[in-house]
Amino acid sequence: QAIGLELQAQAFAFTTNDEINNMSFYKYKVINRSTITLNDCYFGVWVDSDLGYAFDDFVGCDVARGLGYTFNGDANDGSSSSAQPGTYGANPPALGVDFFQGPIADPGDAVDNDRDGAIDEIGEQIIMAKYLYYDNDFSVRGNPENATHYYNYLIGLWKDGTPFTYGGNAYGGGQSCDFMFPGDTDPTGWGTDGQPQIPWEELSSNNTHADRRILQSAGPFSLAPGAVNYVTSGVVWARAASGGASASVDLMRVTDDKAQALFDNCFQVLNGPDAPDLTLQELDK
Repeated sequence: QAIGLELQAQAFAFTTNDEINNMSFYKYKVINRSTITLNDCYFGVWVDSDLGYAFDDFVGCDVARGLGYTFNGDANDGSSSSAQPGTYGANPPALGVDFFQGPIADPGDAVDNDRDGAIDEIGEQIIMAKYLYYDNDFSVRGNPENATHYYNYLIGLWKDGTPFTYGGNAYGGGQSCDFMFPGDTDPTGWGTDGQPQIPWEELSSNNTHADRRILQSAGPFSLAPGAVNYVTSGVVWARAASGGASASVDLMRVTDDKAQALFDNCFQVLNGPDAPDLTLQELDK
């Protein structure tokens, strides 16, 4: 049944001779056209990465940057040492998704939604609040199959209602978590109830690479009748010339910083030259 929500979306990109050429941006305007308040809303950005060969991908996130990403699970994308049709071969790239502008948090929620050390700021935005992956199958950690599954993934629960847990494949552990595979980017325990944990990555967990889908969400927030929220996300892509998949992840982080700076500068790609300094001298001819 329709709930009276209107979404306006704009996708755009730039043609340049640097990393910006490999970025795309997505701006959403979220409007509650109904006569009731919509509570406990989450805005999710979902990506079926399929980075070249789809079945050898790993994922991770950078909590400080609010960045989720996909990279290759081994040094070569595909099933041979050379690139096959639809694959990258050696030194495969990495793909990242970032919330540059999140929905507005509810006043007085006592949560540091933008992780800047202050709570309940006026106009405080919610950045990446959950980050997860699931596999392209129909297990309890696989594709959602009904509305409850979709909402569970947005709020940090598996299909069976159990919370995401820190370590391994994020299922069945002892410490609940908000961000899967953060590496060492969450030293203060933002995603683990303020309890710092040892670094956690797919590689160190000896996971099997597979066809991953990723989702990051921002919430919860409320939408009163007529309320308008703006959300902007960006997708960055980077490929290192050497060093394998991990080098591409490092380069992708640098590229994401450039994308963030571009957003902060209102997408002004180039600044015009400064006006010249003029000196006037009157001559007799």
